[in-house]
Amino acid sequence: MKAQIVEELIDLSPAEKRELGEALIASADSESSSAIVTDAQRAELRARLAHHRAHPDEPGVTFQELKAKLLASAA
Repeated sequence: MKAQIVEELIDLSPAEKRELGEALIASADSESSSAIVTDAQRAELRARLAHHRAHPDEPGVTFQELKAKLLASAA
């Protein structure tokens, strides 16, 4: 954070600090609600976990392979 912003935040009154804190919490709550896993996504994750548990020796995909695949599909 820039020093000027920190100084301005420190200079806020207790009521202003509380209001800012509540606004930040509300903002974080609204952002986190959009990251909730849907029922379909939850089912897919459970199916993948079950498959992994049933086939623990099956090789997975490295992060690099996944990244390359995702980047190729976006192009």
